[in-house]
Amino acid sequence: MGPAAIRWARVVAFGLAAMLFIPPHPLGAREAVTAVAADSLTVAQCVALARSHAPAVLAAQFDRASALADSTSMSMNARPGLSLLAGAMVAPKGFYDPTVTNLGDYQLKLAMAWTAADGGSRARARERSAWGAAAARTRAMLETREAGTLAADLALKLLRAQQEIALQQQGIEWLERLGSLVGAGVTAGMRGSSDSIRVALERDVVAAALDAAKLETQTTGFELANLIGRDLDAPLAIREPGEAHGRGPAPSDSSALMASIDFQPELTLARADEMLGRLDVQEARRRNAPAVQVVVDAGLAGADLTRRVPLDLQAEHPNAGLGDRLRRDLGASAAVQLQLPLLDRAAPAAVSARESALRAAQLRSAAERGAQRRRAATLLAQWRGAWRQLDAAERTHGRAERSLLKVRSLYTAGATPLLDLLDAWRVVTDARERWVSAQQENAMAQWMVEDRR
Repeated sequence: MGPAAIRWARVVAFGLAAMLFIPPHPLGAREAVTAVAADSLTVAQCVALARSHAPAVLAAQFDRASALADSTSMSMNARPGLSLLAGAMVAPKGFYDPTVTNLGDYQLKLAMAWTAADGGSRARARERSAWGAAAARTRAMLETREAGTLAADLALKLLRAQQEIALQQQGIEWLERLGSLVGAGVTAGMRGSSDSIRVALERDVVAAALDAAKLETQTTGFELANLIGRDLDAPLAIREPGEAHGRGPAPSDSSALMASIDFQPELTLARADEMLGRLDVQEARRRNAPAVQVVVDAGLAGADLTRRVPLDLQAEHPNAGLGDRLRRDLGASAAVQLQLPLLDRAAPAAVSARESALRAAQLRSAAERGAQRRRAATLLAQWRGAWRQLDAAERTHGRAERSLLKVRSLYTAGATPLLDLLDAWRVVTDARERWVSAQQENAMAQWMVEDRR
């Protein structure tokens, strides 16, 4: 080897050593986040926006308002009803039988109707509407919770994609530096041309992964923007929380989650269905109960509209005028109506049908409570598993980093081929990606538990 080749070899060895001892990813997985816009959001902010802007939440709120208005209206069904009764008919003499038409008649009355007894039908209607309003309120709560959960999941996925983009970009930069120095070694005759090709191929693989991560960021961002009411054209980025690792489940989390089972919206809805079933059974059993209605009215009522003063009044009072007629027509009346069904062959079948429906609702309510207990246990188990995976990923990442340091030293000394260095770099890259993924999975599992407590 001539002096020039020796100088080139020293330059390449020095540069390669300097480059290789720069970490392949200057930012660890915990800090590797793409630079985000000034108006970026945290996961908590995305959840809050989704719970106030998601289309399903807005629709559920309108349903709740409708059910509440219906319940308010039904709560007044025990009050007497007031109505104005008015009407007139003119039948001149000779057109109809006078005993039928009375030469026409009129009325102008204020009537009040009050149901004195109905077998509890109105009370059950009030109770049914109250349970309907409670169910609508619970469904709105459920939609709000589900919107928040979906927003948290999308925001964490977007954050993970941002971190993967940062890792891939740093990997491309590292491979480009490595390619430049390997190329210099090939020019100096210190390396084979196959080494340069291998580095270029590895860079192409990382570039393809970068494009996939960017596409995932875009599609996830569109879905999240639609959920939180943001413009699809505006860039959306998620800020990483200060404590990226999160935490593992504690005994207090388990006890708090189990204590919250009876307050979950799904159980409240099941109870509402059961109570509505009970009301249906009572309604079927009391369908033939006696009903009593009292009607009281006061006002004007009279006959013979063909004359200003009827003939009978004029015969009694020759000088009578319109005022006299109105005073005679002024009065009041009261009526009592009783309805007592005597035969209803469909009643037993109706009662049997409603009782079967009630039994089904009771079984569903009991099954829902068991399902909620299993759901709580599953969420805790998923959180424990995610925390263990995160701990294992962190340990694997540490071992991969130490292995890469060793291989870098061997490669610098010329004691190992380029493929070994690239393999060690891939192991570190994979370990860091699994670490990022484990962080997001643990964060989502932690969110699911804490949000239901």
